Amino acid sequence: MRKMYTTQRSVRSRIFISNTVMVLVALVLFLAINLLVLKFQVKGIEHQMSASIESIVDIDGMKNIEQIWERDKTVLIFGMILDGAVCVIALLLLSQLFTKHLIDRIMEPLDALSAGAERVQAGNLTERIQYQGDVEFEEVCSNFNMMQASLQIEKEANERYEKARTEMIAGISHDLRTPLTAIRGTVKGLLDGVADSPEKRRTFLAAAYRRTEEMDRMLEKLFFFSRLETGNIRIETSPVDITEFLQNYVDAKKEADPNLDIQLETESGLSEGRVAAVIDPDQTIRALDNLVQNSRQYAKVPDLAICITLTADTRHVRICVGDNGQGVPDEKLPHIFEEFYRCDESRGMSEGSGLGLYFVKFVVQAMGGTVHAYNRPEGHGLAVVLELPRAEEKLPPEVAPEAAKES
Repeated sequence: MRKMYTTQRSVRSRIFISNTVMVLVALVLFLAINLLVLKFQVKGIEHQMSASIESIVDIDGMKNIEQIWERDKTVLIFGMILDGAVCVIALLLLSQLFTKHLIDRIMEPLDALSAGAERVQAGNLTERIQYQGDVEFEEVCSNFNMMQASLQIEKEANERYEKARTEMIAGISHDLRTPLTAIRGTVKGLLDGVADSPEKRRTFLAAAYRRTEEMDRMLEKLFFFSRLETGNIRIETSPVDITEFLQNYVDAKKEADPNLDIQLETESGLSEGRVAAVIDPDQTIRALDNLVQNSRQYAKVPDLAICITLTADTRHVRICVGDNGQGVPDEKLPHIFEEFYRCDESRGMSEGSGLGLYFVKFVVQAMGGTVHAYNRPEGHGLAVVLELPRAEEKLPPEVAPEAAKES
């Protein structure tokens, strides 16, 4: 149902007033021109009548001619006025008809846009505006539909984000209860004297210590997530000898976990020279840790092997972290770097928060690089490639990437 619009500053009133004024001005000019023409015609006729009257001697004849002239002149003037009035009325009626038709054409898309805005305000982002008519209004309605579609996509993305965020926080909060309960039980056993020998006490304390490490990792996830939310992750890049940096990282991982099969392979020539990459050492270590943890968690093979391969060209260095696991389904591969995305959403949050690879992408892009992943040939696992900018200047001999040794 069409809304009622007031005449104050409305399109309807502006069109009507504009057309009416246009018609009235045209008619006034028309009447003025006709009256001038009539005036000259009357003067011409009067001049001819005067010449005719002078040639007539009979006084009665002269009077008859004057009466006839006065009558004809009155009829002529009345006819002109009547003709003008009829023209005015006809033009006004035509103006009203055309104005109504024009207003209807204009108000149709405007009413559709107004109704669409009300639907968007009410949260209905699925119903589109259906309008076919003037090209200009079709373009406006099409832009409105595109805006509405963008809002719908953004709304769905926000809903998924909020759901995943809530699940992650709820999952981590729930999972914190398991190690906390275990620690409480261990402490209670020590207080009750259950561990009555040094060996038992050491076993109890070692179990409690492992539980605290689990809690620390979970809290680190929450802390990291809060830093992502607030944008407080600082990136400070500098030229680093990437070959030595990666070798130190691999050595540190082997030292921390002798059972971890992790190797470094470098392109021919890189091991002898000093190749400088522009990176933030601390955040790069975090990104590599996330990739290693991702392989440990999802490779699903009894003998996990991780290979870090380093290659370079004149502008970039490429760090490829690959494993011998099962890889990722091709249809899910483009989404693995999305926030909160997990390939197997049926798994609990304790098996993955969906932030690890998102953090890798965030850090690499913040350092001016790019990241992508692919399944290795013949089902030989997943490979993630970090492409980072190479430093233009040569690396000073005294610069050594000590940061990776601390991991």
